[in-house]
Amino acid sequence: MLPLTIKIIGDKHSKDAPFVAYTPELDIASCGPSETKAKENLHKAVEILLEEINRKGGLTAFLEESGFQKVNKSWVPPTVSFESFSFPHSA
Repeated sequence: MLPLTIKIIGDKHSKDAPFVAYTPELDIASCGPSETKAKENLHKAVEILLEEINRKGGLTAFLEESGFQKVNKSWVPPTVSFESFSFPHSA
């Protein structure tokens, strides 16, 4: 089991697949006509990527480069936090 953050973004310009699911830990995104389908498509994309990297023998290095740490036979994701950020802007 690999814990991932999933960010859902609405794309108002897309009529066929206006929902984008993105995981920052692996920098992978997919889309779909609903939030649920976008998440399903993201899961498939992540699975395909990880299977291919594993097939080539580089899964551990890839996960470590992505910020994951192996703790007691489980992969622990990098810390994700949400913080307020102020910047000057005009209305």
